Formats: sequence, C-alpha cells, structure tokens
Amino acid sequence: MRWRYRVGQFTRRLRARPTGEDLRVARETLPSRAFALFAAMPAGDQLHGLAVLRLLRGEGHGDGALAQAALLHDVGKAGAGLTLVHRSLAVILERLAPGLLRRLARPAAGGWRYPFYAHLYHAEIGARRAEAAGCDPLVVALIRHHDGPGAWPDAPAGWQECLQALRRADERE
Repeated sequence: MRWRYRVGQFTRRLRARPTGEDLRVARETLPSRAFALFAAMPAGDQLHGLAVLRLLRGEGHGDGALAQAALLHDVGKAGAGLTLVHRSLAVILERLAPGLLRRLARPAAGGWRYPFYAHLYHAEIGARRAEAAGCDPLVVALIRHHDGPGAWPDAPAGWQECLQALRRADERE
C-alpha cells in the first residue's frame, strides 16, 4: 500500500543527512538565492529532492529548470513544523478522510493546524517562495503544478513534458 511506503519513507528520512557531495550538487544546480531555500528545508526533504534529481538525470532529464524544480518542489513545507506525526497523519487522512484533513488545515502559521495546511498547499507556497527568490518561471510553474494528478492544459510547449517527468520521479522516490 502507498501509505505504508510513505510512512517508511518518512522514518528513513529521520536519520539521514545530506552529504557534502549532496550539498555540492545542490549548490551547483541552484542559483544562490534558490540554494538558500534548499538549505532551509529539513534534511529529509533535501534528500528527497536530491533523489528525485538523480532519477531524472538517470532518465536523461534533470538539467536547468527541471533540475532546480526537482530540488525545490517541496520547499513549501519548509518551516511549517511538519513532524513525522503530522506527515504520517496527513498521508493517512488523504487516503481515508480527505475532507477531515481539509477541515483540520488552517493557514495561520504557528498554529497546530498549520502543518496540515502546508502539507495540502505546499506546491503553491513553494512556488511563491521560488518566485520571490528569483527562480526561472518554469521552475516556479513546475513547483506550483507538481502535486496534482491532472494535466496542465495551458502549459507552454515543452513544459507539460517537464511536469510529467517531475511527477514520475517524485512518485518513484
């Protein structure tokens, strides 16, 4: 089951830390202001972004904007207080009671409900952060649209393919 995989993924991330080589790859891939966003992410989310980037590069993708989006696609979760308990509960509620998860989520930062809000809306939060950091419009758009199953009907030529590659890699990691 997908939720078991996700819970296992979160527990593995608790102990892991990016290596010096991981940070070098991120620093070489991201502009300095975007690297600051990456550096502010929890270690587990950094490792997830790096793993997504490795998958994309293994498929012959993962340069330029797509590489940057791979590293930053979950930056909207940074600073939200998303603990292992929040993350696990959010994944379970998404599967079993999505309405309850939406009712729990509130945009007031610092409140106990904000981590659920950040989980649900991290794509938009992250896109705004990337835009404020001066990221390329494609990076911003990929972050904004990465967390949905649907098509991106008004995407400029080539952007839809980048989004599909990012989503595939994100799901596999």
